[in-house]
Amino acid sequence: MVGQLATLLGCAPGDVSPNDDVTSTSPSSSDDESKGTSTGTDPGSDATGEASTADASTGAPADGWEPSLELGEDVGALYCVWGPAPSLVYTVAGQPLEGGLSRGGLWRWDGAAWSAEALPEDVPGLNWVFGVGTRRVLVGDLGVILMRDGDAGPWEQHGCDTILPLWGVWGAAEDDIWAVGGDGFLRDPVACHFDGTAWTEHELPVPSFETHALYKIWGTAADDVWAVGDAGLLMHFTGPAEGWVEVPSGTEFDLISLWGTGPDEILAVGGRTTGVLSRWDGVQWTAAEVPALAGLNGVWMAPDGTATVVGPQGGAGTVAAGGLAVEVEASGTGLALHGVYGLPGAERWAVGGSLDMAPPYVGIVLRRAP
Repeated sequence: MVGQLATLLGCAPGDVSPNDDVTSTSPSSSDDESKGTSTGTDPGSDATGEASTADASTGAPADGWEPSLELGEDVGALYCVWGPAPSLVYTVAGQPLEGGLSRGGLWRWDGAAWSAEALPEDVPGLNWVFGVGTRRVLVGDLGVILMRDGDAGPWEQHGCDTILPLWGVWGAAEDDIWAVGGDGFLRDPVACHFDGTAWTEHELPVPSFETHALYKIWGTAADDVWAVGDAGLLMHFTGPAEGWVEVPSGTEFDLISLWGTGPDEILAVGGRTTGVLSRWDGVQWTAAEVPALAGLNGVWMAPDGTATVVGPQGGAGTVAAGGLAVEVEASGTGLALHGVYGLPGAERWAVGGSLDMAPPYVGIVLRRAP
């Protein structure tokens, strides 16, 4: 997982002037795939989104995954990517610091280039970004929640009476947003809810087994919300009357993320050393292992049900609608990939960094043409 939960992969960044553009280059590989090259960038500078093999006239990437942005130790690894339009995509960053602290970052794609966006001072590491309507929400370490309406202006800092990391956020409406988290080691999982006015911690049922975090959350409607987590934990929310209910996931491996197209088509992914898929067909969850991949961290599903999945050591692939097998793809990097996102008919994005070895981390954004 991210932050203190990760086992991490290092590579040394180079330095550039804050006024220089950054042209991405593919990380080099060796017998030890923990080695690579990345270009460090001052968090306040712009960086071009063109890969070294891009079409020089259009900036479009070549076929397959191509580097779009590489960030150094001054920023850290990237954990999530999301956006409402091809010309407006966000990715969030985090870098562990001494004393159990961390530093957050936010980058934004405008259709041609990536640039850093200002955050409130001393914001800790950020783990997830999501938007519903015009509301944008970032969540991260120490229970931090940042929100704003629209895509300009300052971020307002919130909290929900927890200092545990918040790993995921999803909302059905601007006044109905959930965030989930936990430390992954000792404390019980947490869930926080925003009702349009304030965030409050929401009581969860006591799990039937030892588990210490919910990692991600996704839903189809206000009364059909799912959250996955530590040791295969799976929770379902069907409305205030019943609240959250534990549901068998079909696996005891950590489930780290999930996405779907509707109430009968959801795919959860996880596993720390072997990839795991668990699919909901509207009746039950069915799990399968994916030995070809050393775990899975992120998933995004297109409207036709085809899912893109990513994981450690540059793992990437696609899963056919209704399937439980991964067609592995070459990502062009040995860095861990943590989040993936796309829009119909537009690019797909994958983000991550040196999360398979010890910090300080570096970050990477991959771009794949439609």
